[in-house]
Amino acid sequence: MNHSLFTSFPIHDLTLLAIATGPEGETYTKALAVAITLVTVIIFTSAQLFGEMGVRIGLPAVLGELIAGFVIGVSGFNLLMLADGGQVAPWLVSAVQSISGSDPATVQEIFSGPIRILTNEYASVGVGVLLFKIGLEADLKELIKVGPQAATVAVAGVVLPLAIGFFGLTTLFNLATVPAIFAAAALTATSIGITSRIMQDMGVLNTQEGKIILGAAVLDDILGIAVLAVALGIAEHGTVEVSSVLSIIVSATIFVLSAIALNKYFGPRYINFLSSLKNPYSVLIGAILFLSIVALIARAIGLEEILGCFAAGIILGNTKATKALEQACDPLVALFATVFFVTIGAKTDLSVLNFANPESRVGLVIALFLTVVAILTKLAAGYVVFTKVSVNRLAIGNGMVPRGEVGLVFAGLGAATGAVTGAVNVAIVLMVIATTFVAPPMLRWAFARNQKPLQPTEKNSM
Repeated sequence: MNHSLFTSFPIHDLTLLAIATGPEGETYTKALAVAITLVTVIIFTSAQLFGEMGVRIGLPAVLGELIAGFVIGVSGFNLLMLADGGQVAPWLVSAVQSISGSDPATVQEIFSGPIRILTNEYASVGVGVLLFKIGLEADLKELIKVGPQAATVAVAGVVLPLAIGFFGLTTLFNLATVPAIFAAAALTATSIGITSRIMQDMGVLNTQEGKIILGAAVLDDILGIAVLAVALGIAEHGTVEVSSVLSIIVSATIFVLSAIALNKYFGPRYINFLSSLKNPYSVLIGAILFLSIVALIARAIGLEEILGCFAAGIILGNTKATKALEQACDPLVALFATVFFVTIGAKTDLSVLNFANPESRVGLVIALFLTVVAILTKLAAGYVVFTKVSVNRLAIGNGMVPRGEVGLVFAGLGAATGAVTGAVNVAIVLMVIATTFVAPPMLRWAFARNQKPLQPTEKNSM
């Protein structure tokens, strides 16, 4: 993720809140409260509206939430501006100003400071809780069983787009090595958050195909971190330290294997300890505390915190409190994960579709190439799955297609280092948008085309 689950307000925002005393302080605090309330209403109203529309036409609610983000974000009415320097719609500023009695400059500062930070933090918490719940629901024995199959899908899903993307960008478009590596690296990503949410909504998460997709997405996350390290190393230093890449791979492997081992030896004992406490909320509070600790550990060793959240769910899964924890997480997912998916759309600037801009036209051509490669290579990865059991290979490939927030991280870091030009950055963003939007209907169609209904595992059928 491009922000931490545990980051704090910048110093200047803390200063503003600390001096919130006297008439001016009271006005600022009131303006902040009004802004938070209005943004919350806007996010959940739009998410509910477009999510309901999506479900009614046979699409997952997450797709509607992404559209809601486009409508209220930088590409729409500018009601949710999450990038630095973004200006919120004047009428929203006027509304907060009239209710709180504050001045326009202060209101804009609130939207660009605390509101932006809080929204990003809630979104980060959302994907963390979502993956924690997915980890709880995952049947570890089944995930281990599909380990080899998931590995073949993950490796093919990284190698194919990376190689074909880099070769095509350098030969067909004459891109320099560094931007070509970044753009090709963005093709390797798989959004475990979006993929798992789509399968969860469809009730196929615990099918054989769902297990393989989930396992491959986790491995993709590990391999993607290594690829990102290579791209950043080349962009920043002109070279890459092999030892650094190997260190990331080894750390991630040990981390995941440790989570599997702790599921057997630590998880049940920790839950038994929490259950012995008198506080009726001890299990939930202890689980959230454990989630936070594991996410911090993941971050400390150079991994993504969302991988730590998933690992925390794996560790506490298959215990006597698993069902209760899953139910307790439902309202948290409904609140925070909704914010997460809305923010993805809100951050995406669709002005890159301007055909009058020469740079945008170049970006559109490259985007078309990247999108085709992004979809076809992941579909191909589904067909190389190594298994003697009959599985829906098309569904597996489709499950690996969405890039979502992970692809946006690649684009953002590439732009931040100066390695990715405007046209290439436009292309990466458009590829992310396209794969994110085509994945839900493609995945639904791929599962529906089976002659026989898929049988979920015995543990639970979503």
